[in-house]
Amino acid sequence: MADVAVVGGGISGIACATALADAGLTVDVLDRGHRLGGRLATQTLRDTGTAYDGRVVDVGASYFTVDDAGFGELVGDWIDRGLVRPWTDTFHIADGAGVLGTKSGPLRYAAPRGLRTLVEDLATQLPSDLVEIRHPIDVTRVDIGDKGVRIADRDYRAVALCGPDPQMDALVTVDHAPMWEPVMALVAVYDERTWDFDGAFVNDDPVLSFLADDGSRRGDGAPVLVAHSTPVLAAGHLAEPVTAAPAMLAVLRNLSGAMPAWFSVKRWTYARPAHARPEPFALEGLVGRAGDGWAGQPRTQSAWVSGDALGRAMTEMLR
Repeated sequence: MADVAVVGGGISGIACATALADAGLTVDVLDRGHRLGGRLATQTLRDTGTAYDGRVVDVGASYFTVDDAGFGELVGDWIDRGLVRPWTDTFHIADGAGVLGTKSGPLRYAAPRGLRTLVEDLATQLPSDLVEIRHPIDVTRVDIGDKGVRIADRDYRAVALCGPDPQMDALVTVDHAPMWEPVMALVAVYDERTWDFDGAFVNDDPVLSFLADDGSRRGDGAPVLVAHSTPVLAAGHLAEPVTAAPAMLAVLRNLSGAMPAWFSVKRWTYARPAHARPEPFALEGLVGRAGDGWAGQPRTQSAWVSGDALGRAMTEMLR
């Protein structure tokens, strides 16, 4: 019997597995995807008819910020090894008609080869004698007994649920979980750059909420934009994501000044929690919960902090 099953192979789940393995506990990481990463997701461009086939684009989280010491130490190592680069501290402000001005904020960080590579880097450092990563495996049931947990025909001492609440709620009974918002991510490839911004918050628009220059954040200057829809627009197109494209492209043209040569639409049914819980994690009996729906704000750093804290707490419990 392994010590802990970690359900979810995003940055929260891998952070949890790391903390558990550091204490010498055995862990199975179970993830439904063909690749690890969760919402630090990338898309490889295919059949675009442009010069950018094979290029990787961030289609999940757009960037991350740092104000936690532990996460900052990890990011410093990534920077030293070329996995992370400082991106920008200035975004533009826009509405649906055009770009209005700029707004400074915290320094945003990006990954030259895509944010997914950061989760994969953490996973490669897990000791193979203690941690087994199993994917793709779709966990549909968690059986909790008095002395352990059974998942996918294996027994564990405890389970850490490190994924979006709506998916984890299907596995265990909860009293209350926050609402989660959907988002459509539109990737647009252009023949040339026609804009002058790193990213833009789109305010008071029913269609778009954020726009990122993927060539700027990745550092190669490619004429690629990624537009995120509002939750309201996304909710109306979950069955057929491509039907959201006309409205998104119309606003995108106002902000970029041109229509793309190629585009695609990615659906995120559970993109982010409307409000993150202030607690870093939950641990009740043999079941722990962590992710970017915890630790105060729905962001990448919060997901890592939450998973790491849960792993440490479960270590103390199992000892």
